[in-house]
Amino acid sequence: MAAKILFLILTIFTYFVAKKINQKIPGLLFSPVILTPVVLIGLLLISNVPYETYADSAVPLNYMLDIVTVALAVPLYRNWAFIKTNWRVILTSIAAGSFIAVTVGAATATWLAFSEEYVLSLLPRIVTIPIAVNLSDSIGGSPTLTVLFSMTTCFVGVFIGPHILKHFSIKNPLSIGMVYGLGAQALGTAKAFEMGDKQGTTSSVSYILTAIFTVVWALLLTPVLQLFL
Repeated sequence: MAAKILFLILTIFTYFVAKKINQKIPGLLFSPVILTPVVLIGLLLISNVPYETYADSAVPLNYMLDIVTVALAVPLYRNWAFIKTNWRVILTSIAAGSFIAVTVGAATATWLAFSEEYVLSLLPRIVTIPIAVNLSDSIGGSPTLTVLFSMTTCFVGVFIGPHILKHFSIKNPLSIGMVYGLGAQALGTAKAFEMGDKQGTTSSVSYILTAIFTVVWALLLTPVLQLFL
């Protein structure tokens, strides 16, 4: 029991230290989502503590994640009129964006002669990880590879998102929210909320819709891909 409490405190402490470092050294490589797991993995390797032991101590944090996810309903309620006014734009944009992401990813992987497992594992990469893992498993991909692809997509989306917005002078809250929601999932949504309530709300709606549409596109595209792989 003492070990569980120790690891829980260590995780929280490491995260806050990482946030302080990121405030002084901005950038993706020094963000808490990168520094925290890297430091914790290093400590576990040095102390020779099994991952299962650490994961057991992090269960309370997983419960808190569920609460935070439900809490997204609060800004959605506050900005419901804004979402309702723009629902057609959001729906069509996310449907088109997710379709392009899935098909371009599959076409590129096929062109590069990736194996069938790799190609199918790549399809759900723009979806939040819990859904992506189940989708990957159901279409014949590797959930482990899908997690890797999904996390990479998430980090790249958060990294290049600000550059895209700046380069194309995108300032509309609706556009900003959809860029982060479609391109970087939950991590992008957290970034969008830093820019404003409407941006964050749009992003949260976008990444939920992205998951729904991607499931449809992946299930429709998988039989076609398997004919050529």
